[in-house]
Amino acid sequence: MSNNEDQGGAGNRMDSFEKSIDRRDFLRVTAVAGAGLMLSPMVLGQASGSKSDDLNIALLGSGAQGQVLLDACLKIPGIRFKAVCDIWTEYNQKRAARLLKKYGHELNTYEDYREMLDRESDLDGVLIATPDFWHAEHTVACLKAGLNVYCEKEMSNTLEGARKIVQTARETGKLLQIGHQRRSNPRYLHCHKLLKDAKILGRITTINGQWNRSVQPELGWPEKYAIDQATLEKYGFKSMNQYRNWRWYRGLGGGPIVDLGSHQIDIFNWFLDAMPQSVMASGSRDYYDEKTHEWYDT
Repeated sequence: MSNNEDQGGAGNRMDSFEKSIDRRDFLRVTAVAGAGLMLSPMVLGQASGSKSDDLNIALLGSGAQGQVLLDACLKIPGIRFKAVCDIWTEYNQKRAARLLKKYGHELNTYEDYREMLDRESDLDGVLIATPDFWHAEHTVACLKAGLNVYCEKEMSNTLEGARKIVQTARETGKLLQIGHQRRSNPRYLHCHKLLKDAKILGRITTINGQWNRSVQPELGWPEKYAIDQATLEKYGFKSMNQYRNWRWYRGLGGGPIVDLGSHQIDIFNWFLDAMPQSVMASGSRDYYDEKTHEWYDT
């Protein structure tokens, strides 16, 4: 399953500093960013009781954000990619596999994650960078298969899916981390330390957040690499356009408030060490056509 994060995902919208940090350091600093999974041979080797320093990993979703995770892992000694799974076999999947083989990784490729889990018997962990509506099913299946999981945000596009993930992680005892990028960004880690340890702001009573962006055109695709209709429908998409721009469709993504606003909402929870007591939201569709963009753009 492809994540297609280049359609407005974090991979394209981070400023150059944040992108360089995520690509270079996110797997090394997540251990100090909070509870969860640090995908390094040392940590997962200890968690599984493995005596080997090597860590066998699969990439589930090799779109733009999957590429970010892949690039980061290639800089960590001891990580071996054993599988890449993506439904866009002629584009995302081949691109990722070609890069990994260039760096000496011997791996198998899959379209269906279930086949991957059935056939790959020596995996330690999975990186999940698929569209939001697949996160719960993918994460739960990988945890139940005995694998440690790093799953990109959002945890799920439904409350029920998120709860199922948490329940399964507790039942299996496997490591799980949801990839909120700012939890592993040194700037935010430093600010969190100043607020918590130095208490430079005293008691915080109000936090305001804002995110502005320019108009983003719909993502296209090379026609010769288009996914056939039967495959699209098998994995929950009505068309190639919907597949490429899934963030704007109800039931698939959550629009800008989930894609972008979630970063700030997560910071509020983290910095205040608190959870919301109530939530109120409003939005409007002021630019895009409701036929192709079901979520609010404002």
